[in-house]
Order: sequence, then C-alpha cells, then structure tokens
Amino acid sequence: MEVSLMGLAGMGWIAKSLTAAAELGLADHLDGTPMTAEELAKQTGTHPETLEALLRILSALGVFRRDDAGVYRNSALSDQLRDDHPQSMRHYVMLSGGLYADTFTAVTHTLRTGESAFRHLHGTRIYEYLEQRPAEADLYDKAMADLARPVAAALAGTYDFGAVRSVLDVGGNSGELLKGLLTAHPHLTGTCLDRPDVCARATAELAASDREDLKDRLVYRPGDFLQEVPAGSDLYTVKNVLHNWNHEHSVVILGRIREAMERTDADRSAGRRARLLVIEPLIETDLDWMRVLFQMVVCEDGTRGRTDEVQRAQIAEAGLEVLDTLRLSTGHTAHICAAAH
Repeated sequence: MEVSLMGLAGMGWIAKSLTAAAELGLADHLDGTPMTAEELAKQTGTHPETLEALLRILSALGVFRRDDAGVYRNSALSDQLRDDHPQSMRHYVMLSGGLYADTFTAVTHTLRTGESAFRHLHGTRIYEYLEQRPAEADLYDKAMADLARPVAAALAGTYDFGAVRSVLDVGGNSGELLKGLLTAHPHLTGTCLDRPDVCARATAELAASDREDLKDRLVYRPGDFLQEVPAGSDLYTVKNVLHNWNHEHSVVILGRIREAMERTDADRSAGRRARLLVIEPLIETDLDWMRVLFQMVVCEDGTRGRTDEVQRAQIAEAGLEVLDTLRLSTGHTAHICAAAH
C-alpha cells in the first residue's frame, strides 16, 4: 500500500470522523433503511452538507456504502457501529477517538520523559480518573465489553471447559468475557472481580437486563486484585489486564492469583488443580508496537508491551508454571498455568 505523509497526517481526522459517526448512531439509523445524507441529517439533527462530506469520506474507506443516486447504506464495517450488532465496536470507537485520542495530544511528553501522558494531563491514573466521572466510566465499561465479546467467543470454542465448574475473571470489568463463556457453556458459574464502582454498575445492569439465564450464575465481587484474589474457583482468567500495568505490578497481580489457586488446591484433597488463563495480545510484528506506544502514553508509568518470552518470565516470577498455550482467532495468546511446585 502506498503511503504519503499527507495521508498519514490526515488519519487523525478520519478517526475523529469515525468517532462522530459512532456518537451520532448513523449505523443504527441506516439499519434496514438506506437514506440520502439529507434524509439522515433530518433523523440525526445534523447539517446536511457537512454530513454528506463525512459520509463520502467514510464510504471511500468502506465504512458505509453509497450508490450512484447518493443513497447510503451500511457495509460490513458500519454494521459493527450498530448498538445491537453481536460484535459491536461502537463504544470502543468512541473511547478510542475520544479519551484515548485526546491523551495522544501529549505524546511528546511521554517521548521526552517516559512518563504517562494520561497522568501528565489529568494528574492521576485512568482508573482513578474514571471513578470520578460516571459518564466516561460507563462508556469505558461498554468499550471493554466490545473488546471482550470476540475473545469470549474464541475462548469458548477453543478451551476445554468439560472439567470446569466455576470461573473467576480477574479485572473482568462488566463481565462480558464471563457472559460469553457462561452462555456457551451452561454448566459454568462465574465471578467477576473488579473495582467497587465497576461492580456496582455491572450488577445493576445485569439485574435490569433480560438475561435470566445469567442472573443466578454470574456474580460481581468488589475488590483490589493487587491485595487479594478470592479462592475457590476451578479456573481463573486474566484478560487484557497485565498490559495496563508495569512489570512489578503485573507480577504482584499474577502472584495474588497464584495465592488464590494454592488456597483452592489446599482445600481439595484430590482432583484437578486450579488453572489460570493469562490472555494477552503479545508483541509479534512491527505493527504491534503501536499498541506498545499506546500503553506507554495512556497507561501507568513503566507500562510496556510484552513478547511471549517476557510474558512467560513474568508468569514464572510470580510462582506459576505454563502447562500449555493456546492461540485465539482474535490474535490473543492464552497461557494455561498452574501454581508451580
């Protein structure tokens, strides 16, 4: 693909245009109802000529489709901007083009100092920032759910859950990974460990939902995984969590999980030991370094992306051993671990 500096410089504009399309719910309005820009503008309360320009840009990139009569309809890409799409990415697009993109305005600070641009701009880590801003926290929760759904589907069909009865997801946010696993495997029960504010929102959302099949099988456990992880589960999962923390904190998190697994194993006179799935997108190609830079800019000071070798070293440092490794269709690597003896 031919790349120009002018084209690269304009990518930020494209990202913001995509974010605006997500915020306005354009794909939801076009679902089953193709419209001209003028018709869509009336539905969304937007300026017709400006909306036409945005739709032309995004259609040229395959996000929407435009016919010769100037009528727009959804494409496979814009379908994922719909709220009700099973693999919706609407909220992640809004988070990425909003809070994350705004943080990258201070990327030069990170380049000069090695310090988190997010902390530089806001004076705190992202999690403490979200605790004080319910609307942004709600968007963040929904964005994390967008990212978790495809991983849940891939994991549910790849890992053998036959001998598993209970799963505890460490830092599981709104529980979307567990929802996918419990839906695919009705014999499972799940516990989601996360911050109190996250658990409060997720508990209320589940109670208000029509997911009767989950209400007595999924519970939210407020806690601090840097301090303690509850014992008693057959399987522990930690997905897309460790790359948000520096090396020292990552080893502590893994160590707390290992302690919970050891307490679980000690309570069982015989049988299968507790397992842990460490699920992360690892650095494998040059393009993966974009994710590394994101972690340096948005996450806490000292956060770095990890290769498979580094990830395995962290697991071993925390007193765990890797029994096997799975490759998921989402590009994630899942290390299957047990407490080392």
